[in-house]
Amino acid sequence: MLQLVHSGDSGSFSYANPPRIHWGAGCLAERLEQELADRGARRVFVVSTRSVATHPALGGVLDEHLGSRRVGQVATIGQHAPASAVAQAVRAAREAVPDLVISFGGGSPIDAAKAITFALATDLDLTDPAAAQKARGFRPAAGEVLPHLAIPTTLSAAELSGLAGFTTEDEHEKVGLRGESLIPRAVILDAQLTLHTPLELWLSTGIRAVDHAVETLLAPGSHPFPDTLALDALVRLRSSLLATRAEPDDLAARTQSQLGAWFSFTLPGPAAAGLSHTLGKRIGSRHGIPHGVTSCVLLPHVMRYLAPRTAHAQAKIAQALMVDIGEMPVERAAACAGDAVADLVRALGLPDRLAPYGLTEADLESAARPVASDAWPLEDLIGIYRAAL
Repeated sequence: MLQLVHSGDSGSFSYANPPRIHWGAGCLAERLEQELADRGARRVFVVSTRSVATHPALGGVLDEHLGSRRVGQVATIGQHAPASAVAQAVRAAREAVPDLVISFGGGSPIDAAKAITFALATDLDLTDPAAAQKARGFRPAAGEVLPHLAIPTTLSAAELSGLAGFTTEDEHEKVGLRGESLIPRAVILDAQLTLHTPLELWLSTGIRAVDHAVETLLAPGSHPFPDTLALDALVRLRSSLLATRAEPDDLAARTQSQLGAWFSFTLPGPAAAGLSHTLGKRIGSRHGIPHGVTSCVLLPHVMRYLAPRTAHAQAKIAQALMVDIGEMPVERAAACAGDAVADLVRALGLPDRLAPYGLTEADLESAARPVASDAWPLEDLIGIYRAAL
């Protein structure tokens, strides 16, 4: 294995994941009751999606555990968490006067629940076009924000950070709130609840987790703890996603994917702000492309573009993705990493082009220009998008 840490490295690390994470197929019943009891929760507000709330096997899964403690629910949070839907949920939550919020579903309801707790604590109007900018002026303490328990059914890792993204109504731009107070207090990873997640959604959010691991490893600076977990995540994700593709009901494989998604995201800031994520956000909400799919399409091209300047990290990525790098020079091994991700995307039967989502050459410059900088020249970014068309 290539060396992770050099003797001259130094740095600092702040743990930014939820303080309590439970995992295991079928663990919901025991762990949810434990969390409710530990927090003395008597008034619970649930944030979900219509597909979860109306699913025969999922819609009532919380009923037997919450009973009369559930004082309200919204199931209107769609893809990319539209601001109007989140604002409507804030109003419903305010009327319900909860003492705990539970999110149940994928990244959009989890992000919405974070935004709801923030808005309840600060009276922020999420439909205001300047909401994200105004939010920077608020610094609510953890005790001022309602506790949030997340029960994810995808591998998006939204439950693992204090980032809350939602989509503006006018420009269809993805904006976000952030802060330690938005980190869920607890997460329940129950693979049994993911069996009803559409397979393409599950697998594509798995590639999103691969993206998190890659961008952790490519982030500047020294971070040996997240790097070690990110490499482990890549090994787990590759094997478990392929196993789930072959046998969708394999709960052990799904649990390994959940652990991989967790381990991929212990450096939330850089892991959600790398070039692949940034370019994906520019086109996701505008063109109705799910986050996982933007990673499927863009990540291999971004990795190839970055390979010359991140050779050592990408060589480690290639090795974790089971490329036999042997005695290859580092630069050659690094060049294999993006191809390894592309091969995994194809093996999982996932989308790998942008054109089917309606993007054309005419869309590329407007998507790339806000991201361009001295480090990322405009023509280079357009080239990445073009390669993905």
